[in-house]
Amino acid sequence: MQKPGAYRAFDPEEERQRFLEGIALFNRKEFFEAHETWEDVWNMSVQDKARFYQGMIQLAVALEHMTRHNPRGVKKVWQTMLAKFAGLPPVYMGVDWQGLVARVGVIVQPVLEMETWQGQQPGDVVIAWDPADVPEIVLQSDPFEDGE
Repeated sequence: MQKPGAYRAFDPEEERQRFLEGIALFNRKEFFEAHETWEDVWNMSVQDKARFYQGMIQLAVALEHMTRHNPRGVKKVWQTMLAKFAGLPPVYMGVDWQGLVARVGVIVQPVLEMETWQGQQPGDVVIAWDPADVPEIVLQSDPFEDGE
């Protein structure tokens, strides 16, 4: 979680490296590690860029909850993730986040429709899905060259 007053600008090359590293981890289906990597740049970002990074973090966390068979976690994070992306252009930081969220949404939809209960623990329900179905993130452009 971002701490008030903790903002410190990232060196653009360091930001680029961490952003791309997060994408590579996500594409290898290492969702927890992608989220951790993007948290580094999120903590150093403000305004729309901070919301974008937080949305990407929460997308990765939702998929990690799928991996851990935690439907309550998926539902909770999915809704907050959608709010983070709201108002951003459909392609931001070179990522077609809108298309990505739509394609991942097809995968998580059965979980979003599941009944959950208060005492439910991760693993109480088996979520049948294949992480290989998660689309890769392909940059539409280089946001660091485009000045985003």
